[in-house]
Amino acid sequence: MKISAPKVVQENSQIMYQVGVESSRGNQTLWYSLHESFADLLSNSCDAPLVALLIPAMATGEDIRINGKVSERLMFNLLGPFQRLLQHIIPSLQQVNIYPKEVGGGDAKPAPGVATAFSGGIDSYCVLADHYYSNTLERFKVTHLLFNNVGSHGKAGERLFQERYKRLLPATELLGLPFLMINSNLDSFYSKGLDFAQTHTLRNASVALLLQGGIGRYLYASSVSYLSAYVRPSIYMCN
Repeated sequence: MKISAPKVVQENSQIMYQVGVESSRGNQTLWYSLHESFADLLSNSCDAPLVALLIPAMATGEDIRINGKVSERLMFNLLGPFQRLLQHIIPSLQQVNIYPKEVGGGDAKPAPGVATAFSGGIDSYCVLADHYYSNTLERFKVTHLLFNNVGSHGKAGERLFQERYKRLLPATELLGLPFLMINSNLDSFYSKGLDFAQTHTLRNASVALLLQGGIGRYLYASSVSYLSAYVRPSIYMCN
């Protein structure tokens, strides 16, 4: 798999971050879009597409070559035990090598923004209770809310994504936090055997990495407690 250097273009009021992707599936373009008012949050690195496409590359056993910059810390983690962890969850995956054009930025100070996804569910409000309304450390206090289209809206896709975002706007206005709507065609890179339920972490993490220009921390809400966390083959592989 080959990932091109990122290109940022504007279409009406939307800013689009896009990379070309060459793989065994042919030539495609992976893109993310958000409102132009948040353009300063975008990163110029290839961290986002690398994380987004790691599982699809492992599914076909393709090494990843990137014509761009990847952060040192991310490379260290993805070439270490992380791929083996993914294999425990999805045993059909194969370990792959990653060859970026440039590695750097490992010692850079994180941007000050703190983001979390907001769906209006109890897990979203638990994050806000702990990291917005409570007396938390300032560096961990939520500053931005995200609503992503990376596969959670099923076959209804774009239509349901737009409807759900509009439905949540009144709540976010009461919270008084910026609410970013981030669209993407990422789901089209995931084959039928790699459904959202077992791959959502990396899909959403790619959005957080996309925003490293202004977001330095991302709080991922969980629907289970630490006592219920485990690593073993996903139940979704038993279909």
